[in-house]
Amino acid sequence: MKKKILIVQANYYSKISELLLCGAKKQLENNEYSYDIISVPGALEIPVIIEEFKDSYIGFISLGCVIRGETSHYDIVTKITSDHIFKVVNKNKLAHGFGLLTVENIEQAIERSDLQKKNLGGNAAKVCMEMINLLNKKKNES
Repeated sequence: MKKKILIVQANYYSKISELLLCGAKKQLENNEYSYDIISVPGALEIPVIIEEFKDSYIGFISLGCVIRGETSHYDIVTKITSDHIFKVVNKNKLAHGFGLLTVENIEQAIERSDLQKKNLGGNAAKVCMEMINLLNKKKNES
């Protein structure tokens, strides 16, 4: 039986993704969940991995960061990535924690990823675990 969570970590901003990963791992370990990590180059690659491994894990956590620049690239990447993640998640009824930061600058990214501040990696793990519990409860009631 599947017992692991898959963390999909987009490494375009490696310092931020490592902070997010630390938060997620700590939350999972504190709650005795095991996990695997797959690193991808950027946010757009996250949904491909979730789709590919949708039947192999009890939950998924998406981690990464997109920082607004001078062009519309930010809007395109954030929209495509979030739309496709949630399309896969909703279609397959997957437990998922969304830890993809969409920020204006590096300072906001650090604030949101730091374990001593907003710790959104840890929050994404917490959401994933809560969704696993809710989906399991629904299956057990059926």
